Amino acid sequence: MADVELRPMSLGEVLDRTFNLYKNNFLLFAGITALPFFLVLLAEVGAAGFAAMKGAVPQAAPMSRGALGSAIGGGAFVLILYFLMIGAAHAATVFAVSDLYLSRPASIRGSFARVGWKALRVLLIFFFIGLVVGGGFFIVFMLGAFLGSSAVIALGMLALIVPAIILVCRTAVAIPTAMLEDAGAVRAIERSMQLTKGHALQLFIIFVLVVTVTYVGILLFQAPVMALIVASVAAQKTPSFGLQVLQHLAEFISQVMVGPIGTIAFSLMYYNLRVRKEAFDIQHLMASLDTNPATNSPSVA
Repeated sequence: MADVELRPMSLGEVLDRTFNLYKNNFLLFAGITALPFFLVLLAEVGAAGFAAMKGAVPQAAPMSRGALGSAIGGGAFVLILYFLMIGAAHAATVFAVSDLYLSRPASIRGSFARVGWKALRVLLIFFFIGLVVGGGFFIVFMLGAFLGSSAVIALGMLALIVPAIILVCRTAVAIPTAMLEDAGAVRAIERSMQLTKGHALQLFIIFVLVVTVTYVGILLFQAPVMALIVASVAAQKTPSFGLQVLQHLAEFISQVMVGPIGTIAFSLMYYNLRVRKEAFDIQHLMASLDTNPATNSPSVA
């Protein structure tokens, strides 16, 4: 308990601690992200191999309904697996950050052991937030289309950008809340709105930095492969199976390298907001004392 440093942190301290945690525990966070996304990589390579086999048949007959259904089913399987693995990676990363923040042993196996069906809560949180944001833009678009005015659509879209950004910032700690407080998706969003009140700007800055780091990772690992694919398409050639595998591998590496950073930052921000608003540091201290009565009571011998 003496090693646990629970105190309010400035935005700079949150970011500094984020990168220190990431750097000092790189194998832990990379392993947590790599494990689920490796399954996605295998599924993507399998789908690419199936497509390459189909394309290798000379003058093949038109695709039958069964083959078309298999292709669509395979694509749907990869997509569903991708979203499930996103949920699992986010959830396990939150648990790992929590253990490290509270100076507890953290491991890849231990983090995933606590996930289970909670990964679905991550997807539900994304779905509900996307539903609200996307629903707003859809309503504006339909209204503009009904009125036959592109100006209404353009102005409406612009007017919704700021509220959408604010909503995303205010719900930024919903996933840590769902995992660490065992809250349902709706309750986690409500809690996030409570905790982040007055701190939306700080969370916006974190979002901007996370997006920047993500795009740097894309440029470093994926851009060279994308250039080769664009050159292949420009030459009116279908990208080879090897090139497609290389593309999926580049996506996998960039996800493993930069994927955990945002989750680490928002998990630390969750604890920071609880310390600031709910005196979590004192609550944690009292809980640790209550669980060790023999150590804390005076000796009568």
